[in-house]
Amino acid sequence: MPNASAKPEWTERARKEGRYLLGPRLGSGGMGDVHEAWDTLLGRTVALKVLTRMEPAAMIRFMHEAQLQARLHHPNICEIYDIEVYEGAPRIAMQLVKGPDLEDASPELELGEIVAICAQVADGLHHAHRHGLVHRDVKPGNVLLQWVDDAWKPVIVDFGLAMAVNESGLTLPNALTGTPAYMAPEQVRGDRSHVGPHSDVYGLGGTLYFLLVGRPPCVSTVTREMVRIKREQRFPRPRSLEPSIPGDLERILLRCLAPDPADRYPTMDLLARDLRAFQVPAPGQRPRRLGLAVGLAALVLALAGAGLAGVRRSRQRALRETVATRADLEVLGLTEAWNRSRGAPAHDLRPDLARLQDAIQSADSRFTVPGDRIQASARLVEGTARLCAGDPQGALTALDTAWRGGRRTPLTAYLAQASAWRAWMAEAEEAAFNGLPAPSDRRDQARFWMAHLSGVRPDRLAIARGSMAYMDGDDDLALAQARACMAANPYRVTGVWLGCQALHRKAGALERAQDGAGAARLYREALTWATEALHWAPSDPELHHASVQAREALLRLDLAQGRASRAEGGALFALAEAGLRLNPADPMLQADWLRAKVLEARICIQAGSDAGPSLREAMAFYWTRTREPRPAALRGAHMILYTLAAEQEAAQGRSPHAALQEAWKNAGHVLEGPTDHLERLQRFGNYAGPAAP
Repeated sequence: MPNASAKPEWTERARKEGRYLLGPRLGSGGMGDVHEAWDTLLGRTVALKVLTRMEPAAMIRFMHEAQLQARLHHPNICEIYDIEVYEGAPRIAMQLVKGPDLEDASPELELGEIVAICAQVADGLHHAHRHGLVHRDVKPGNVLLQWVDDAWKPVIVDFGLAMAVNESGLTLPNALTGTPAYMAPEQVRGDRSHVGPHSDVYGLGGTLYFLLVGRPPCVSTVTREMVRIKREQRFPRPRSLEPSIPGDLERILLRCLAPDPADRYPTMDLLARDLRAFQVPAPGQRPRRLGLAVGLAALVLALAGAGLAGVRRSRQRALRETVATRADLEVLGLTEAWNRSRGAPAHDLRPDLARLQDAIQSADSRFTVPGDRIQASARLVEGTARLCAGDPQGALTALDTAWRGGRRTPLTAYLAQASAWRAWMAEAEEAAFNGLPAPSDRRDQARFWMAHLSGVRPDRLAIARGSMAYMDGDDDLALAQARACMAANPYRVTGVWLGCQALHRKAGALERAQDGAGAARLYREALTWATEALHWAPSDPELHHASVQAREALLRLDLAQGRASRAEGGALFALAEAGLRLNPADPMLQADWLRAKVLEARICIQAGSDAGPSLREAMAFYWTRTREPRPAALRGAHMILYTLAAEQEAAQGRSPHAALQEAWKNAGHVLEGPTDHLERLQRFGNYAGPAAP
């Protein structure tokens, strides 16, 4: 069972929203998203349900759910901790239950576990009924499992459709509420006045039916035929589908599913009592009989249960293998399609990125295996698509889940190692902007995946070793591995990217050591690598960035020596614009465009001409084209832009304070060779005097 008071590792990188640090998303429902979160006030982990549908009806129902569920305090009901509104969005903090739901876990459960779980669910629902609440949506997906004291403990969740028996409802008198496959006949008819605790008895009976035979007792959509079937109890008897089910258990089940509420168990505690009586008694106790001897049921179970479990496990294993093969083909297809897209003539990548998003969104529906608690194949496909789409953090989370779910192949490890490196690059940039050392946990993750790369292609192994060296600060080894990658596969774009980054960092160190000639040599080498690679991958955003990065650095060196020309500035800007056309929403390409425009303004200033048009165009771009949350590259460009604007205002005899205030809003360390632009901002701020409040 998770320790709710142990602070999770992800909190170090999480954003804070009010009193909560927001962690990974656990799921989505009809009204909101559920995130793992850390309560900074009480020091515990919670599940935070945040409303995403902001129309009035959804807001009322969302708060109604919290108010009803907060009345209940039972070990088998999810506990409500707090209700609040943050920036206009209601949210509920509740008990975090980390485990599969009954639907996912069902193929792995033995008969004794199924009966024990349903008895505990009945206990929880009986508690709710005693407090005047009817759940109205009892189904396998609304029961989560925790492993406690060597046994499964069920926890009932999602009281979004709960009804207080003695209060007016939030639904119209004949409105349909619930999940059709598990709804009682009175719910299917939409007759609210006849819905009560007996309706939850039917839902739990449907849940038990699903756990025993692998399907709900009825179809999943509401039709006139469904109403007739439920009224006449025309669904297959459980033993006709699974003959090994003991007859006594079937009688319990059919009583729960009686069409007439008067024929069902009148209370959940009576159902729980019969379920517990059915279970094999402890040594020395006499078994209770429910019409036929429990001993006979136990004998049937002993003779046929092992065969039934074996058949189900064999069927499950075959299905998993089929889905795993399809997922492997999908992974290859995604990577090959993305490589083809980058190798095509320069074009708008957004349709290709949209297809990757479709693959992410549809992974669960296309690669779901019933009973697979974490859907490992779906996570592998999702992680691959996220890595191609430029979401390394999301990719790493999905691929780690796939690995833990059994997809332990060198390819999974390679994709995860590549995701860890990309995530480290972004986090290192943020850390440097804030004057902090690069994060070490990503390096540790990358090292873990490095240990599982035996058998991958030589070019991929070189990339993994080179990226590991780059994270460790060994640029010479990173560059050597990039060259090894290019030798093994001359068209491996990632090797070029790695080599350009290592060359750029080495050149920056030479600049800071006042070796401008040595730095220029390395920048030119990086530019050559990137330019040549653009011939076979003209639509690769990272190659465009590497090319802009090297040209900008060379032009900056020329500017420092007073020999930068406006023609060179125009060529740099044209290159940045060409990159931006690949994906106008890419923050990396947006930052390239802004830096090129700022450098154009600096060349104007050095030539004695008006830099105002370039600065205003850059400001307009920043405020109209970029979006929050902006990464460090964009925030740094904003600071440089407004620092330069403040210097221009002062040079022209106007007050620089408004521009200075704007520059300070995104102040951070941005190194360009020997220049730290934060120090430049501080020096100019001291010169200009205190900014106006």
